[in-house]
Amino acid sequence: MRGTLLPLLLLVVLFCLSGTRGAQGESGGAHQGLQTSGQTSKDIWDELRALRDMVVEQRVELRNTKAELQTQKDKVVGLEKVNEALVSRVTTSERDMAALREALDDTKTELLLTKNRLDGIENKIAGSPKVAFSAGLTSSGQIGPFNTETSLVYSRVFTNIGGAYNPTTGIFTAPVKGVYYFRFTAFHNKNREWMAVNMYHNSKRILHNSEEASGHSFIANALILELERGSVVYMRLQEQCRLYDDLSTLNSFSGFLMFPL
Repeated sequence: MRGTLLPLLLLVVLFCLSGTRGAQGESGGAHQGLQTSGQTSKDIWDELRALRDMVVEQRVELRNTKAELQTQKDKVVGLEKVNEALVSRVTTSERDMAALREALDDTKTELLLTKNRLDGIENKIAGSPKVAFSAGLTSSGQIGPFNTETSLVYSRVFTNIGGAYNPTTGIFTAPVKGVYYFRFTAFHNKNREWMAVNMYHNSKRILHNSEEASGHSFIANALILELERGSVVYMRLQEQCRLYDDLSTLNSFSGFLMFPL
């Protein structure tokens, strides 16, 4: 508004000067013209001072406005930088979320495959024969010694699910191809006499345990075997060695089918 008033005031001043000169020509009075000219000059200088003050004030306001505008620009630049940082963070978070979703999908797929495999194993186990046995050696006391390696017949049967163990021969026969677990215990009570037992898979000796008895000596061991259908597993007493057993079941032979193949 003040910027518009300045040119208008200048026009008013010029008009006043023109009017004053015209009035001096028409009156023709020298004294009266001097008084009028002096008064007009004073008014003009007053107007000019007022205009000067107005211009100074406008310059100050303009400077303040420029400073405020620069401050606002600086704020805008700062907000733009903050916005860029936020956009970068959001983009990074979105990428992280996408990676997590992908990893979660992979994990779900792996779990599903594992579940399917376990379900397959469970179904196979559920459809396979149940096989487990456990038997004690004897209740008659001393066994051995013999001049040759002799098969051990564990005749005191406690469990024989599936009928795969023969208590007459002491031989276990695998009814299906699969993975089986076997365990035995051996005991002797004569000081300075040897006790020794062997486990056989078909015709191959796969385990040997022996110890010189020192009053009461005890041996225990176990194996996990992969057997074909019809494979046999049995225990034998080493030649010139002894064992002792009674109703306490100090010597035992056990096994079961873990899962079929």
